[in-house]
Amino acid sequence: MPFSRAPRVVEPPAAWFPVSYGGKTFYNRMVWIPEFTHDDVAGVTFGGFWAGKYICSQPNATYVNDKPDVADSADPGAVPAISQYGVAGWRCVSYWSARKACANLGVGWHLLTAFEWASLAFYSEKHKCMPTGNNANTNPPSDTTWPGQVAKLDLACNARNAGWYANLVGTGPNAWAHNHQADGVMDLNGNMWEWCLGLHMRTADEGAAAGQPLVLASLNVGLTTSPYGSSTATGVNSLTDGNKAWTVNEFAGMILMDSAGTRHDIASNTATVLTLTSGLTPASGVYEILKAVAVDITAGMTTANKILTLRDADADLKAFAIPATSDGTGASKYGTDGYWFDTTDPGSAPNAIRSARRGGAWDAGTSAGVFALHLNNVPSFAGVTISFRCGKSI
Repeated sequence: MPFSRAPRVVEPPAAWFPVSYGGKTFYNRMVWIPEFTHDDVAGVTFGGFWAGKYICSQPNATYVNDKPDVADSADPGAVPAISQYGVAGWRCVSYWSARKACANLGVGWHLLTAFEWASLAFYSEKHKCMPTGNNANTNPPSDTTWPGQVAKLDLACNARNAGWYANLVGTGPNAWAHNHQADGVMDLNGNMWEWCLGLHMRTADEGAAAGQPLVLASLNVGLTTSPYGSSTATGVNSLTDGNKAWTVNEFAGMILMDSAGTRHDIASNTATVLTLTSGLTPASGVYEILKAVAVDITAGMTTANKILTLRDADADLKAFAIPATSDGTGASKYGTDGYWFDTTDPGSAPNAIRSARRGGAWDAGTSAGVFALHLNNVPSFAGVTISFRCGKSI
C-alpha cells in the first residue's frame, strides 16, 4: 500500500541526543519545556525538563517495520527507546517495558512522567493551542474535527490490520504539536496511547482503597532530586541511587515501586539511600517513589465519559491533570477529552493496580486529546494501540 497523499514534511528542529546501540548511533529528538505557571493550578511550577518530540520507536524501526529489535510484548533487554522522526512507533509494549526501554538510554532518562505530561497539557490549554491529531481512523490519518489535517500512514501498523490507520510519528502538521509550532512535541492527541510514569489507581483487590491513586512522591524533575531513576545498588531493605541528592527523610512513609513492580514501604531516606520495611531486597534497575492519596478519583463518574473539570484545588492531585467531574459531552476547555477507568479486581496479581495512559489512539475520535486519561489496564498489559514517550532530567 502506498503512502497517503500528505504533503512532504521536513523534520522540524529539536535538540539531538546521541545514543549507541548495535554498533550504530541513533539520535533522540527532544524538546525543552521551560518552567511556567497556570492560573488554574495555584502553587505549581510546571516544566523544567526535556520531553521526547516523538512517540518512541525501536532503534531500527522504519515506515514498514515497527518491531525490528524487540518482539511484541517482549522484555526490551538492553534495547533503548528512540524519539525519531517519520518511522513506526513502538507498540505492544507494557508499562514495565516502557520504563525499562527509556532507562536504557542512560542516567537521567525516564518514561515521561504523569506530571511532565500534565505540563504539556496545561501549556497547551494556557496558550490556546490544544493539539489536534490522528484520531479519526482514516487513510490518510487525520483529525476527526479537522479532516484536512493529515499525516503519513504507518504501513507497519496497517499491515497488521487493514482497518488500522496509525501515522508515522511526527509527520502531521504543526497543529498536532503542543505549541502548534514546528519545534513542538508531536502526536499528543491520538495515534497511540502513551504510558506515563508515576500515576496509578488502586483496584478492588485493595479493598476500601479502590479508586484511590498512587502519584509521584514529589514534583521535582531534576536529575538529583526527582523521585525516579535507576538503582546503583540494592540490598536487604535498601535501594541506593548514587546520582541523587534527596532531602533526608522526604520520602519516609511513602512507597517504592521497584523494577519488578513490587511495592515496598519506605521507612526513611538519606541523600542517596532508601531504607525499606519489607524485609526484602528490591529488584535492581528502574524505580519510582509514590505516595498514596486517599481520594477516590472515580467517584460520581462513569467510565468513557468526557472531562468537565479537573482536580485543580486538590493539593495532592492538582499537578497531574486528573478529572474531577465528567459527563457525556465534556468541556471544550479540556478538548472534550475522555476519561476511562476500571476499579474492579483484575485478578492478575495480588495488590493489582491500573496504570495511566494518556493522549488517545488513532480510533478514539473526539475523546482523544492531551487531557485524555485511561486507567483501565494493569501495567503488564501490552496492546497494539499502546506506546510511550521518553523524558530527560538535567
